[in-house]
Amino acid sequence: MTRLGIPGWPEPPARLHFLGICGYAVSGLALALAKLGYRVSGSDEDPYPPTTDLLRAAGIPYAGRHSEGALTAFGRPDLVILGNQVQPGNPELAAALKAGLEVVSEAEAQGRLAASRPRAVVCGTHGKTTTSTLLAHMLEVAGMGPGFRLGATSRNFGVSVRLGELERRSPFVFEGDEYTTSALDRRAKFLHWSPDYVGVLNLELDHPDLYADLEAYRAPYLELVAGMPPSGRLLLRADDPAVRELAVAASCPVTLVGGEEGEWRLQPSPRTVPEGQLLQVSGPRGLRLAMQLPLFGLHNAENALMALALAVALGADPAAAAGAAASFKGPGRRFEILGEAGGAIVVDDYAHHPTKLRATVAAARQMAPGRQLILVHVPHTYSRTRALLPEYREAFRGADVLILGPIEPARERHLEGSVSSEDVARLVEGPEVVLVRSAGEAVSAVLERVRPPALVVCCSVRGFDQVAERLLEALRDR
Repeated sequence: MTRLGIPGWPEPPARLHFLGICGYAVSGLALALAKLGYRVSGSDEDPYPPTTDLLRAAGIPYAGRHSEGALTAFGRPDLVILGNQVQPGNPELAAALKAGLEVVSEAEAQGRLAASRPRAVVCGTHGKTTTSTLLAHMLEVAGMGPGFRLGATSRNFGVSVRLGELERRSPFVFEGDEYTTSALDRRAKFLHWSPDYVGVLNLELDHPDLYADLEAYRAPYLELVAGMPPSGRLLLRADDPAVRELAVAASCPVTLVGGEEGEWRLQPSPRTVPEGQLLQVSGPRGLRLAMQLPLFGLHNAENALMALALAVALGADPAAAAGAAASFKGPGRRFEILGEAGGAIVVDDYAHHPTKLRATVAAARQMAPGRQLILVHVPHTYSRTRALLPEYREAFRGADVLILGPIEPARERHLEGSVSSEDVARLVEGPEVVLVRSAGEAVSAVLERVRPPALVVCCSVRGFDQVAERLLEALRDR
């Protein structure tokens, strides 16, 4: 049994209970700690796959709803770890506080576990999951044995959280998150991680339920940068003015990445090949590297450049880090190709912000320029859809057909809908738009309209009742 020796952290076989255990980062941490010999249990108000499948396979028990009794259903916990989705007034959280149990957020727990190691945070509005996942893979191939906390499952590692080589104090990679920490802490999650290295990809208003405008959205980023040590390094996308302005808060060296002014640049533009893209990279001190990236889209080429720059800053051999890109499988549900049937390739994707949707369409056209392109999309949360409604007008341009499902309210399911998918449909320009009420209707709508050769990309946060898998099965059966 591994002894961690981390101040303020219990040793195995202490009992850890996770509230909101089905989130990717929360379930990933639960799985990682169970492997160390902790007795792990949890609960969630809305259990859903694939995390439920992973928990069951690991023998981790969990309750399918939050209640006072669920807190001790599997034994009295020594520590309660609180997921972000748990809302204020939750009866199980209230019971834990009343009982005097120690409660820490998932973000705080991850910060404690990585406290004595070199820490890197990859953040920004778009692309942080792919970039942080690629960074962890580069460090692994370079022999550095990293730990990581990701917002999705890495298809190279098969997990979303890994503690890495604890005794060696190997680097730790965090996918940055500017959303609130928990029901007890309204600060941004990434403020708990005290990073030595930060890479910022882009900044654009998101989470309008929390941030009224871009200035408010940038505030936690400024706080993150201001808290970095003088010995650290801040890496900023050179061609994003809102990102570059963060440099004013830095007390550590700043490196610009990308664009025409960056110390790290793509030279020349990426070249498309059937397997993805070939990148030629120029770096500091005359460094020249080639990368074969099995992902499409200029945004992914730029993400890979940031991952490489961060890997080298953390001490990875540049050639080894660049070479690792060729074996990168990507994170789950980020333009993940599930298969081909009936002349149609089916892709499962996480895009939910209009900017991400535009990037997804561009990547799809780069990958398969001669195919019919069908998008299946479910907008995410009333607040985001309402605040960004005008941006949906151009978000799907380049697609042939858009199958549009009902808004997924997620954490806002207790609120009355103030906007609808019909509002989005009225604005969309470009593709044929078909409104559906369920994943089953979406599958039927695709089958009626697909004209092989085709590419069908299913874009949503929660997977829309596994619509991509169901569609692929239906195409195979037809």
